[in-house]
Amino acid sequence: MNKKISLGITIGLMALVAAITFIITYNYSLNVFNSKVKSVSEKESIYTKLSEMDKYVRANYINNIDEELLNNSIMNGYMAGLNDRFAKYYSAEEYAQQTQRESGVDVGLGFSYEKEESGYIKITEITPNSSSETAGLLVGDVVTAINNTDVIAYEGGYDEAVTLLNCDEGTKVKLHIKRTNLEGVSEFFAVEVVSERTEIISVTGRLIDDIAYIKITTFNEKTPEQFDTVLNSLIGNGAQMLIFDIRDNMGGLTESLQKTLDLLLGDCNVVTAHYRDSSEVIIHTTEAKQVKMPMAVIVNGNTASCAELFAFSLRDEANAQIVGTKTYGKGVMQKTHKLSGGAAVKITVATLQTKNSGNYNGIGITPNFEVALPTEIELALLTEEQQLESDTQLIKAIEVVSTIQ
Repeated sequence: MNKKISLGITIGLMALVAAITFIITYNYSLNVFNSKVKSVSEKESIYTKLSEMDKYVRANYINNIDEELLNNSIMNGYMAGLNDRFAKYYSAEEYAQQTQRESGVDVGLGFSYEKEESGYIKITEITPNSSSETAGLLVGDVVTAINNTDVIAYEGGYDEAVTLLNCDEGTKVKLHIKRTNLEGVSEFFAVEVVSERTEIISVTGRLIDDIAYIKITTFNEKTPEQFDTVLNSLIGNGAQMLIFDIRDNMGGLTESLQKTLDLLLGDCNVVTAHYRDSSEVIIHTTEAKQVKMPMAVIVNGNTASCAELFAFSLRDEANAQIVGTKTYGKGVMQKTHKLSGGAAVKITVATLQTKNSGNYNGIGITPNFEVALPTEIELALLTEEQQLESDTQLIKAIEVVSTIQ
């Protein structure tokens, strides 16, 4: 028996459904609106407070305000408030320098430096093939004057003087040098160096009998190309085994890591990045090349980020044995976003998950063979010849790689 529903009841039901739909939609919209109002209200409160503070300071502060320093400090304060130890604000100049370093090319006078106790500039490292090396500068030399002005005589002293060392390509700088020999006798002379564009050497290597020892200091844009050259040269000269030294390698560019691993491994997944919106991106290698040789990787507490993934990948995919001490444990990924005016911010955007070891953030890699280096006190008790052979981690890596079938 068919039951018929009257037109009036049908209309009534439709009205009821419409009312319920309206109420649900209204409540949802109201909640969204309230959350937006709260957010806007909070932001307005922050801007009002900042404006109030700025007005008071400008009216009463006894010293002059460095506007650039103030703005950069505000930005740095915001990043500090994220409680993200890897977050960073880059001023336009800092971001340009960071981008330059990541490119694998450096523009400068060709030396690293630090502040000496006297307030002068002490050279700590000379870049190979740079104008500073050509000019005969040495590690330990002290820069006492720049362009005929004593370093300490600059209004800002050391801090102002070193800004003259960060100059555009082609700029000539006159340096007055103090060099002290082993007998404690100092000589003084002046040299002219030119700011040049030089390639940063991130990969070096040598043969130890039939073992290729390859040191990787960072992963920048030039690393894969340099790695390919060094690797093929050592294999061409008879290398049968591989040792990769990534101690003190704090990471670098993920793309560079991928291209470097492409030269060693077949097609494999390096790591999976998990983002805030629950999306996942798999970082993988291609089938570019595959090297089938016994491998060992030397690591320490300053091995981090991409360098850790390098070690994980070789252990997972090529049975590489890891030697040294536990790594840093940086299992998160950052993204740098460029702002207007050339500045930029870097924040953590994803956690990383390896195929076999899971997330290693705050955990690091425990080596297959844990080996510590001698302490400074222990080294002091050794002869010079013994000190040259005191790299216990490298010695163990040679022993380990020689036993891999």
